[in-house]
Amino acid sequence: MKKGLNKLILPCLCCLSFYTGTQLVGKTEAAFTSQAEAKPIIISTAFVFPSYIHGLEEEARINSEQILKEHAGLETFVKNGLLNETADPSSEFLRKKEQITASLKKLHRIRAELEKLFLKAEKKEGYEFVSKGFIKVDKLLLRINDSLNLQELEQLFYQKLQEQKKKQQQGEDIKTNELETDDQLEMPIRKQENQVIEHKEPAEEQANPAEEQTDSKDNKQKDEEEEIANEESLENTE
Repeated sequence: MKKGLNKLILPCLCCLSFYTGTQLVGKTEAAFTSQAEAKPIIISTAFVFPSYIHGLEEEARINSEQILKEHAGLETFVKNGLLNETADPSSEFLRKKEQITASLKKLHRIRAELEKLFLKAEKKEGYEFVSKGFIKVDKLLLRINDSLNLQELEQLFYQKLQEQKKKQQQGEDIKTNELETDDQLEMPIRKQENQVIEHKEPAEEQANPAEEQTDSKDNKQKDEEEEIANEESLENTE
């Protein structure tokens, strides 16, 4: 009897195990399938990264410091009289102004790049760093524009340049007047010297007639002596 029962129990246990296994595998496969259908895996690439935005922020900061430094140098050049120490003030002023303008254009380009990225990321999640970078650089640019007064400096520069030219012209006029005064003072002296020379010349002319009279007397004596000699020779001949 026991051997017969063992032969019946073993096949039943095998059937039960197989049935249980098939039920578990079916449920697991169904669970994985339902999850895959409910939440599909989507791989996407970010169009911009935080490192790029931070790089633009740092570039804008360095550029703004350069603008303020160049503007301070131009202001010192105009207000503190350094243009008087320059051979060509106009060229030096324009060179400094162009440096500031070029740096300012670069800052505007950085702001425009951030604005383009900000508009692209405005309706997307996870790109808050883009909006923060754009707002930061935009405020920086506004602050720089408020600090610059290039138009006022240019007006002041040309005003001081005209004053400098006027002073130089006045200095040249003073030198010219001094030279003319010296000439006027020398003219009476020259006249006196000429008068002295004119007085000497008649004296020399007066000395010459006396010499001519002496010469004429000598010639007369010679003539008389020759006549006497001729007469004596004639008498001796007779």
